[in-house]
Amino acid sequence: MGTHGTEWQSVSPLPELGQMVCGTCRTLVFYPRGAPRVRCVSCKTINLVLEDHQIGNVNCANCEVLLMYPYGAPKVKCSCCHSITDVGEHNQRPRLSDQQGPPPHAVI
Repeated sequence: MGTHGTEWQSVSPLPELGQMVCGTCRTLVFYPRGAPRVRCVSCKTINLVLEDHQIGNVNCANCEVLLMYPYGAPKVKCSCCHSITDVGEHNQRPRLSDQQGPPPHAVI
């Protein structure tokens, strides 16, 4: 029992949350990290959740807004001006060694 007769209960920690913009209505959606899909609370669209290592970035060829796309996509449609941007060379996933950074120095 806690102070003044109050019983303390352990509270499980909240799951770490991710966030994304719905691909249909552009509502900001929160979801538990690790979820493969998330349903938008506004328009009910089921969105595929991509992790950081599964997405690329390119600027819209028309309005210059930063766009995110899944690796392998040949083109991406801008959600602001609706123009289509060819991804081209930006679509190359970095080598795993580049993603991990330089190896740690050995301590002797």
